[in-house]
Amino acid sequence: MHKLVPVALAALLCAPTTSCILAVGAGAGYLVSQEVLPNDVLQAQVQLDVDTVWSQAQATLRDMKVGDFETTDFPRRIETTVDRCDVEVVVEAYDLNRTILKVRAERFTTSREETARKILNRILDDLGVDY
Repeated sequence: MHKLVPVALAALLCAPTTSCILAVGAGAGYLVSQEVLPNDVLQAQVQLDVDTVWSQAQATLRDMKVGDFETTDFPRRIETTVDRCDVEVVVEAYDLNRTILKVRAERFTTSREETARKILNRILDDLGVDY
């Protein structure tokens, strides 16, 4: 019976530490997947709630000084011009604390994947998402 006391003490001491680490880790977002869809739409799925991603997407484009941009709240869509390309950013709720971010850029009906990738990566960086 005396051999169980150190094990029980160790378990009690580790339990708060483990839960603290899990609580800190749960607040950080991470990239679940990233892919290129048809029509050269770049898509990233992140482990963050949709409102956080939506707010950050708007703030990032504002910080990029793209000029005027139009937003609609349903569906969550931003339309603007970056590097002389027509850009569309769409933020969709996928699941609880999981969001899909889509970026498309085209110029004269030709896709500009490098511009879309620049915007997508900038939003992910501003969200603090590891990818």
